[in-house]
Amino acid sequence: MGRLVYLMGASGVGKDSLLDAARARHPDWLVAHRYVTRDSGGTENGVALTPHEFAARRRLGLFCLTWQAHGLDYGLGIELEAWLARDQTVLLNGSRRALPAARARFGETLMPVLVTAPEAVIAERLSRRGREDEVQIAARLARHRELAAALPELPRLDNGGALDDALVALGALLEEACRA
Repeated sequence: MGRLVYLMGASGVGKDSLLDAARARHPDWLVAHRYVTRDSGGTENGVALTPHEFAARRRLGLFCLTWQAHGLDYGLGIELEAWLARDQTVLLNGSRRALPAARARFGETLMPVLVTAPEAVIAERLSRRGREDEVQIAARLARHRELAAALPELPRLDNGGALDDALVALGALLEEACRA
């Protein structure tokens, strides 16, 4: 059985950038896309579905995991389980809300990792992105602190600097997990 690297972190820590870099530099690591009831605008590896399409796929059993966040539905397709059955390393942008269900579904295959970055870096990234005002950025930074405090047992991956450094650290976490 493969390994499911379940990356979590507040908006602005660079999960999608990290996944894009992993896809480009490590073709042996598969990056799962998420199904979501909104268009990502090309900023993340997702498949946009209408709420009706999402509900139909859920009824058909085409998701191995679903959750709701910020008024949207998110899902992981059952293809993920086929990749794991073929002993592949699969990376994905997960959710803290879905972590208990992911642990129940994937057991020892699951490797949750908290992606972090210094708050000043997160604030600058969110500001540059231009989707949130100062109040919303402050709320996202508060969620970043809450997430870190809520999951003290998880390995941390600092993505506040160069992506290459974060990829090396991710590779080290994977090697350590394979030895355990």
